[in-house]
Amino acid sequence: MRRWLASRHASAMLAWLATLAYGVAALWPHLSDLPQPLRGLRMLADPHLGIPLTLVSAVLALFLSVPGWQSRDRLLVCAGASLAFCAFVAFAVAASAAVPFAFIGAIILRDVRGHRARSSPLWAETQ
Repeated sequence: MRRWLASRHASAMLAWLATLAYGVAALWPHLSDLPQPLRGLRMLADPHLGIPLTLVSAVLALFLSVPGWQSRDRLLVCAGASLAFCAFVAFAVAASAAVPFAFIGAIILRDVRGHRARSSPLWAETQ
């Protein structure tokens, strides 16, 4: 169980859960007249902020869900994007809303660290 929690499967699941939470928070004003119960996600009710952040988290979740799209280099880019997204969400929305993306970036970096980088054929030709 511990190994599964520190894998890309857990990152994908966490990204889908964040997408679901962001989507509900972005659609909350259309679903109910009551104030949003999740205080940390109230800023996502603004359509200029909530909808784009939901789409970005959905793209990240989709990428993490398709193993054929993943390579070491792409996962490193994904980890960087996740950590940058975490910083943006922490400043624009709330720190509590950014936590899943910090975990996603950390899990990916921890997972990728054990794999060696492939040597590039272009690098071999230039020497």
